[in-house]
Amino acid sequence: MLLSLLILLPLIAGLILTVIKHNRPLGFVGTAVSIYCFVYTLFLLFSNTAVDLTVIFPWFKLADVQANIALSLTGLGAAMVLLTTLVYTVLFLYFYTIKKNYSNSFYGLLLIAFAGLNGVFLAQDLLLFYFFWEIVLIPIYFLIGIWGAKNTRISANTTFFIYTILGSFLMLAGIIYIGFHLRPDSFLLEDVMKVTAEFGNLQTLAWLFLIAFAIKIPLFPLHSWQPAVYKTSPTPVTVVLSALMAKMGLFAVVNWYINMFPFSCEVYDNLLYVIGFGLIYASLIALTTNNVKKIIAFSSIAHLALIFMSLFSQSEIGIKGAYFQMFSHGIVVLGLWLSVDYMQRKYKIKTIKSIGGLAQIDPWIAIFFTFFGLANVALPLTSSFIGEFMMLNALYTYNPILCIIGCTGVILSAAYTLRLSTALLFGEPENIPEKRQKFPKTLWILFGLISIIILVLGVYPTVLFNLFQN
Repeated sequence: MLLSLLILLPLIAGLILTVIKHNRPLGFVGTAVSIYCFVYTLFLLFSNTAVDLTVIFPWFKLADVQANIALSLTGLGAAMVLLTTLVYTVLFLYFYTIKKNYSNSFYGLLLIAFAGLNGVFLAQDLLLFYFFWEIVLIPIYFLIGIWGAKNTRISANTTFFIYTILGSFLMLAGIIYIGFHLRPDSFLLEDVMKVTAEFGNLQTLAWLFLIAFAIKIPLFPLHSWQPAVYKTSPTPVTVVLSALMAKMGLFAVVNWYINMFPFSCEVYDNLLYVIGFGLIYASLIALTTNNVKKIIAFSSIAHLALIFMSLFSQSEIGIKGAYFQMFSHGIVVLGLWLSVDYMQRKYKIKTIKSIGGLAQIDPWIAIFFTFFGLANVALPLTSSFIGEFMMLNALYTYNPILCIIGCTGVILSAAYTLRLSTALLFGEPENIPEKRQKFPKTLWILFGLISIIILVLGVYPTVLFNLFQN
């Protein structure tokens, strides 16, 4: 029951806000729920009090295979739940800072996605995992379709729906095959692992799951839905997509794909070259495009591709580095997107040519944006450096060519981040008020909190590694 609160509380609050007929925006409900879930997660993970972090009881049967309500707050899943609750807390507090009142349905749909995300990271039953996987997608679809940019939201949402439904159908087909043909004792992870190991080479089945997860990450060449959706979505939705939903796919690769099909990890060298090509491709697009949101979107594709490659490096240091980078990327990209949103609201930026010289007019946003950019390129003493160094180390041992590809991506990330920062922040002020602007104190606290987390994890990463081990 303790773990189910992390799902039920945001789900119930989200459903109430979605259907309630109330003219007054009730964003404080989402803020309270997010803060409670974050504090509650900290208590469960770091309290000295003995707490049962695993829940399991029967749900129903499918073809004589038992499905269970099975939840576990351990290992990588625990870190991802902590990341989710932290991101949502910062996100809802940010709403107050910018004084943007969305409708109650908007807040409600965000909370329903919150519940689904926690469910994905907690679920240890394959059917339950799929159930939460779909719960996340439904509110996101409506958030993009209703609150996205008017000119592009229909086309972007259609593309998102097509990719999403394709991935969902493929995974569902795989689950049905496991249930009706392999017939494990239950859909619990350990029982599914037994039958997939017993039947041996299930390469076609493995591909069904891998494609579904690759769409969600997203990986080249299944990435084309992402830039358009990031560009058209309101910032809160973009943050959820980039910081959290992408981690759904990576977490699924770790927790389900690699465990169910360990044999496939040794036959995908050619696939890793394709992913590596996608890393370089995304980095070059980020280097050449002028749209600010597209730069960050393609930057995310490149970073997530490196994490995926490291997961298949077949070394402990590479896997731990990938875990660490999954958490770090969520925090860094949160800072980047909120910084861009602030500049977009206040200075109407869309491309790198929209404004110039912002550092002279609004120095605090320039400082924070520069810091988040440096963290994005893995500057030493930032959290990204730890994970990226470990991943490149592992790739060098596994396949030096893949390491060279990863290092090329790192160099290109420095180039496009420097290009972005230089264009917006430095030089003479252009298309902005010449009077020095006052930076909101509440936003200073929020951005300062994100910066402190990045620095602390960069200097003392042990706290996160201990969480992975537990």
